[in-house]
Amino acid sequence: MKLPYLVLAFLVFCCGHVYSQKVEILKKSDTFQRKKKSREIVYWSNTADTSGLEYVATISSTAVAMESKALSRLCALAVHRGMKSGANTFMFHSYTDTDSTRPALTLDFFFADDSALQRNTDREEKNVVYIFGNNGKAMPLQINGKDVTIPADSFLRYETTFGTALNISKGGSFGASIGNIQAAVGKPALYYAVSGFGLGGMVPPPGSIGISFTTGRITPMDPHFARMLMDMQKQRKY
Repeated sequence: MKLPYLVLAFLVFCCGHVYSQKVEILKKSDTFQRKKKSREIVYWSNTADTSGLEYVATISSTAVAMESKALSRLCALAVHRGMKSGANTFMFHSYTDTDSTRPALTLDFFFADDSALQRNTDREEKNVVYIFGNNGKAMPLQINGKDVTIPADSFLRYETTFGTALNISKGGSFGASIGNIQAAVGKPALYYAVSGFGLGGMVPPPGSIGISFTTGRITPMDPHFARMLMDMQKQRKY
């Protein structure tokens, strides 16, 4: 089962005019009173901890023919609708892709008070790096010069320690690399998506054609999308 690991550029304010996909409110609270449209939204990292959360809605985003089926796009559209409903946090509910032409992502949305948001922030890992694979297949790369493989539909986790550096590379001389990742006090976790052989990945130099050629790309991921992706993968393993 393949997951389209494209980066979620969490600029949900840009999604208001691109509802080509079907975005549907499956269920909503009868008691929640929207205070105002939320300007920020975060992924809730512990479903067992619901203190300070008020349920807002359950929203599904479904791809339609001839439109992007990227999971990141489905997520961004659902999140945009959730924010309009007054939510400031969300949880993964389900992802269905048995019909490859109409994958559907469903998310649960909540309003979290300040105390709950702080607890959620305090749970976030520090000085770790997550590296996600791509397209439902094992993905080779190098970590500090050593060959490693990201298992299909999974990710690798590395801790960064003080006094050392983490270097990630993909695709040899013409590939991409992220180098000199070092620990720092209170440094939030970093998330990267690794893609395989293909076109693009870099901004072409002036005077060149409009695409660049690369044997691999390493792209920063939005942390909230990445955390949702981890929960999705964990649920699929059981």
